[in-house]
Amino acid sequence: MLLVRVSLSIPNKAAIIFLVMAVCSAVAWGLPNSVAATQPLHPLAPPDTSSPRATFQTFLDEMNKAVAAFEAGRRDDAIDFLRRAVRCLNLEDDPPAIKRVLGLYSAVYLKETLDRIEIPPLNEIPDAKTVEAAKLSRWTIPYTEITIAAVKDGPEGAKFLFSPETVRRSEQFFRKVRNLPYQPGKVGALYEKLIDSAGPFIPRRLIGELPQWCKAEFLGQALWQWMGLLLYFAIAAGVVVLAWKCGVGALRFLDARFDSNLRHAVGTLILPIMLILFAQTGLQFVVYDLHFRDASVYSVIAFAFLMISYSATIWLIGALLNRAADVVIAVGKFESDGMYAQLIRLGFDVVTVVIVVATAIRLGAGLGLPTYSLVTGLGVGGLAVALAGREALSNLIGTVAILLDRPFKLGDFIVLGEGDRGTVTAIGLRSTRIRTRDGILVSIPNSNVATMKIVNESAPVTEARIRVPVGAAYGSSVVEVEQALLSACTQCEYVATDLAPSVRLTAFGDSSIEFQLFVWIVRPEFRERATNQLNRAIFDEFRKRGLQFPFPQRDVHIRTDE
Repeated sequence: MLLVRVSLSIPNKAAIIFLVMAVCSAVAWGLPNSVAATQPLHPLAPPDTSSPRATFQTFLDEMNKAVAAFEAGRRDDAIDFLRRAVRCLNLEDDPPAIKRVLGLYSAVYLKETLDRIEIPPLNEIPDAKTVEAAKLSRWTIPYTEITIAAVKDGPEGAKFLFSPETVRRSEQFFRKVRNLPYQPGKVGALYEKLIDSAGPFIPRRLIGELPQWCKAEFLGQALWQWMGLLLYFAIAAGVVVLAWKCGVGALRFLDARFDSNLRHAVGTLILPIMLILFAQTGLQFVVYDLHFRDASVYSVIAFAFLMISYSATIWLIGALLNRAADVVIAVGKFESDGMYAQLIRLGFDVVTVVIVVATAIRLGAGLGLPTYSLVTGLGVGGLAVALAGREALSNLIGTVAILLDRPFKLGDFIVLGEGDRGTVTAIGLRSTRIRTRDGILVSIPNSNVATMKIVNESAPVTEARIRVPVGAAYGSSVVEVEQALLSACTQCEYVATDLAPSVRLTAFGDSSIEFQLFVWIVRPEFRERATNQLNRAIFDEFRKRGLQFPFPQRDVHIRTDE
């Protein structure tokens, strides 16, 4: 019996040894493939969206990882997995400015829906080979409207994403299946977990201790979320006002202490900067701390925050460009009210308008408004404004012409056309102002100034030459008259001392010898005063020297014919 038992055991042992060797060989043969299959993807590898099956599987895997990470307290990892899942969605119809957040909401809604409905087996979903063989461009989950469609992805081919219609209606799908139980083996997405949780700035314990009425929903959000939003507005608005008041007060103190001008230079920048921080922080707080999950509600809140942010940005840009214009004028040592300063400010104003228009277009595009329609609307609106304000536009063009041609500058004494004459006191965007010799301020539209004949009596030199006609009686000494006229010039305070006067005998009149006295005066606006002083001085000189001013006389001879 022993021999028989041994003889029977030897073959059994051999069989066992052979079986073990076979299993080891199979394991050894399959080991490389198994290792390759379990190797993690490259951290920079994009989600696999090569077919409806790949997209569907990638989306579910990433969302399940997000749920596990969120439950483990790894919020950053959960957000990363969520963002990878969002890349399986076609978001081309969502506003660019809030596309990322709306994508997160849509992914949560879609995952909640898929976990509650019956999904066909994975092998029944078309893969890349089936797509290529059947020339498929879309696949819809049976008995639903959830569709994965092909999207052109450059020269290398197409990728499959959940269609824009599916993404847009994801919340609607969730509302319809919300009361259904989860399918076996499904853990659900983040929706219910987000309701009872908040971000890192709001303790989870605090949310758990809130009374039940605070968790009641209003417009798709829990009441405690609305209360948190109102509280943020109150606290953040108070911080903005306090920072502005304290900042201006500190700048005022520094100005008084160091005799500086910091309040004018920096004070106007504080409020727009604080408003930008208020809006951007609010966007982050609403999404990542309050967990506002209703897309329509978030869109309205995001629109309000974006409007504040963009408006404050425009304000900040305008203030910075205004300061830049002042810096350029100061560095260039231009007169603050001079023509060059006006031209510099006009240039910066034009740049500011361009930036404002570009920012408005960007805001419209970010909120999903059709950019081409917006640009067309701005063009039509601009044309309407131009037609309505063509006079103002012509004045602006006249201003540019004056600033570029530079026929005069501030302080010059000019004569416009055949009428107005005076000293230029201001060159504005609409009009030029001159002060006449009567002390009256005259404002003339720049469109008229640009087309008028302009006589600038202050250029190229500041002195002006006047002519004083004088008549002497026949029999007077020409040399004596000339000396009397030159002597009279020395008694006038408005005569320029560095330019010599001159006298010319111009004609022999009916009753007198005609002279002209040419005198340079210090400023052209003193013409009448200088003429008055010269005439009085000439009269006194003639009396001293015994020279006669002739009276008009005519000899009449009467001839009689006998």
